[in-house]
Amino acid sequence: MPGREINENRRDFLTKAGAATGIVGLTSFATSGGAGAQETTTQDGDAETTQAAEPGEPLPTYTYLNNAQSYNPPRHDAINLTANQLNELGLDVEVEVLEWGTLFNRVDQEYDYSLSTWHTFFTVDPVLELSSTMDSSNTDPGEGNFAGYTNEEVDELMDSYLAEPDPDTRVDLVHDLQQILMDEVPQMPITQMPAAAIWNNNQVDNWQRNLSLGFNSYWTMVNLEMKNRATELKGYWPETLSTMNVLGHNDENKHVYQFTVMYDTLLRLDNNGELNSDVSLATDWNRVDETTMEYTVRTGHSWHDGEDLTAEDIAFSYNYITENEVPIYSVQSNYIDNAEVVDEETVRVNMSQPLGPFNTLVATQLPIIPEHKWADRDNPSQQNIQEPVGSGPLQFDYWEQGSEFGMARFDDHFAPVDFERRFWRIIPEASTVWENLINGDLNYEPFGRIDRSLNENQENENISTKFEVATSFWHFTPNEREPGFDDVALRKAMVNTIPRTPIVDQILFGFPEPGSNVVSGAFGPLHTDDVTSYEESRERARARLEEAGYTWNDDDRLQFPDDGGDGGGGTTTESG
Repeated sequence: MPGREINENRRDFLTKAGAATGIVGLTSFATSGGAGAQETTTQDGDAETTQAAEPGEPLPTYTYLNNAQSYNPPRHDAINLTANQLNELGLDVEVEVLEWGTLFNRVDQEYDYSLSTWHTFFTVDPVLELSSTMDSSNTDPGEGNFAGYTNEEVDELMDSYLAEPDPDTRVDLVHDLQQILMDEVPQMPITQMPAAAIWNNNQVDNWQRNLSLGFNSYWTMVNLEMKNRATELKGYWPETLSTMNVLGHNDENKHVYQFTVMYDTLLRLDNNGELNSDVSLATDWNRVDETTMEYTVRTGHSWHDGEDLTAEDIAFSYNYITENEVPIYSVQSNYIDNAEVVDEETVRVNMSQPLGPFNTLVATQLPIIPEHKWADRDNPSQQNIQEPVGSGPLQFDYWEQGSEFGMARFDDHFAPVDFERRFWRIIPEASTVWENLINGDLNYEPFGRIDRSLNENQENENISTKFEVATSFWHFTPNEREPGFDDVALRKAMVNTIPRTPIVDQILFGFPEPGSNVVSGAFGPLHTDDVTSYEESRERARARLEEAGYTWNDDDRLQFPDDGGDGGGGTTTESG
């Protein structure tokens, strides 16, 4: 590892609906050597808890949080199936079904859960996400590390990667990083989800994917081509937006997909993952030294309210987000000391510490906001914004909360869109979505939902689809704050038990690939196949637990290792 000084203070301010049930028609997961299922629920419906791991005592009851079936039917079924298989292994897992926003908050903010699964979206760089979710300094509630995973070697690898200016050296570092993470499995991909474009081919075409946001990116939107005199891009989402505050949202995609086209950033990536000045506020950029970047910025551009966008606005945005410690951009702003105006066409950003991939991790991420709207606002993340003003290719039009959100084309933008208006309508049911897609009341599917409706309707003559390898996956994450889950052997046994292939084949109709690595192949050379792999076998899981000293009681309930067991701590490099 390169001999770089690690800044240990770099994130100081980072700041029961049903028990697991069977799923009719699904092939049973490999059962050789398996234990009998046992499901228990306390009288009041709450999960049992155990405060300490006592040798020879049964493991506690664990709560696996699940979204409602109407929100995402395949994932709902996959979680239930996985919970059943864990119970067959001898764990006691109860499933609690929650509304999505409540579920997300319980896991991501409160850390009040045992097991969780949802669709994880990595952005332009895998370490940007992992430095939030896997860094040992971020384990307090709301700081990002909801897994509760701590490993100093992982911390140092991520710090070294972020400080390293040489791309080839960064490749070596991220390979080492994913090898450790896939051997200790604080988080396991269940499925490697594809980026899916689904659209009505009578009205729109030319879907181009971007690495960070798939087919919902800025690059996608400014390259779409409307057909047959269609003027509206018509989409949906299964639940309502909760805010119009670009600095106050919770990073869910339903918000990101709006703000990425409503606000410009200094730099943008094209469909090849390259920084592209044609779609960026900055027309040129230069690394002055290890901690200084200078950007030549566009002149003659304006905000949606007609005011001129200036270099002062750009410097203000970086300083304001940093000084106010805006939570959603805490990772990025921790690398910013200040920004200053050199002249009317040049902005200099001074880093607080070296960041090798500064352009991709910061300049493509921080929204540029108008100083004349934000300068007098305190506590920016708490502001109630009703009519946001940005400078992007789409501008705010209307927001009928709980029903529909619309944006209109900003005709004066340097990278204009081909449609006059884009709206998202709230439609919870997939069958209704597909009826509207086929008849043209909707013309694209921004949710990218992989389900039975897609499988049944993708051959319709009005529908076109496009699938590409994506950076995202469905994750399986044990909360290591729960008794037992800090043991690598138990985590590996649970991973052996996850029915990844049946989930892909029988719930997701073969569209994704079974999960294998937290760093997807979509990241190109940053990905490596040289990581621990895990056999899907309950027999292997039981053998692993026996080797680590675990036992089963007369009810086939898994018990903590006695004093003679090693608990399975430590890493291995063997294939799982």
